[in-house]
Amino acid sequence: MSVLRIERTRSVTHQPARPGRRKAAVEDLARRVQRTMAAHGLIRRGERVLVGVSGGADSVTLLHMLASWREPLALSLCAVHVDHQLRPESARDAAWVRQFAEDLNVPIMVECCDVRSLCREHGWSLEDGARRVRYQCFAAAAVQYSAHVLALAHTADDQAETVVMRLLRGSGLAGLSGIPIVRPLGPVRVVRPLLPVWRWEILEYLASQGLSHRDDASNQDVRFTRNRIRHQLLPLMERDYNPQAKSVLVQLAEQCRQDSAYLEQLAGRHWKRLAKISPAGEVLLAMRPLARQAVSLQRYLVRRAVRQVRGELTEFEFRHWREIDALLQGGPVGAEAHLPGGVRVSRAAEHLVFKRVQASPASFLAEQPLEAPAEMFQGAPAARRPRGGVPISP
Repeated sequence: MSVLRIERTRSVTHQPARPGRRKAAVEDLARRVQRTMAAHGLIRRGERVLVGVSGGADSVTLLHMLASWREPLALSLCAVHVDHQLRPESARDAAWVRQFAEDLNVPIMVECCDVRSLCREHGWSLEDGARRVRYQCFAAAAVQYSAHVLALAHTADDQAETVVMRLLRGSGLAGLSGIPIVRPLGPVRVVRPLLPVWRWEILEYLASQGLSHRDDASNQDVRFTRNRIRHQLLPLMERDYNPQAKSVLVQLAEQCRQDSAYLEQLAGRHWKRLAKISPAGEVLLAMRPLARQAVSLQRYLVRRAVRQVRGELTEFEFRHWREIDALLQGGPVGAEAHLPGGVRVSRAAEHLVFKRVQASPASFLAEQPLEAPAEMFQGAPAARRPRGGVPISP
């Protein structure tokens, strides 16, 4: 298991910019983000918005922007920070975020989780475990705050990195679609208003506002895959192959998203004819009509069946599809394939039967709610307590 270097997290202060071209660029950035929000219906007037804030440049920019639009849009804002307890200085980061939110008159929730222990217990990498815990905390906080929206600060740089990561893992169209600008997470919408924005634009915005942020030294640790892609592979691609490599990757994600959405819609139409749900929650896919479909459509129907019985598609890979395809192409009755998350697929006389037989460690946080302690909610209006876990999507 990877272990983070113990390094001090720096607080970086940006000097206010001089009036002129930078000011105009920042105003243009704010308008672009507002247009993105309007075009995709990300945040609507009068909604309750929970904002994930790590203290990094991206999330500081997002919270600052939304706070400046709070009155015109009649928004109710609340920030949430997750202390993963992976670094000795993480408590100082949490204190900094708390103070930043208070300076903006935004209530703040802070949750502390021993991510390293959870990763050790369930066999996760630190990267994957931290993501799982973070989203579960976000989901619990969103229910606690009765939020309509969870706003996260992923940028175009994050999108390019994600596409490369998934390409190297052998993802198909759905995976290469990258980070969605909006998706459901239980009862709330997860939105990413800064997804079309580049990191250099974020830094210019902070400089124009004289804002500081926390610089996490672990983001430089190239033992982590994303950091190697960010600091080594992408610069190499830009230097030696295409100076616009990141823009091309973002464009690829958009093209894949459009094509994947069409296949998903097509699968939805065929689903009504091919699939049956048993009283026990099993999914039965009729094999003969399924085998007559294009292979790409078969895969989307199988993905839908897995998602129906499991609630998510985490760790479902192309090799799993091949196992299911072998059953479809003529395996003996009773033959089985075992998928992540405790899903079993068996071949019956006329159907492929998808059944959830057990929960695997990988799906632990989709099963178990992280109940938030009362002291997590600092300055947030009282609301209902979370009652159950929320499935985590990739």
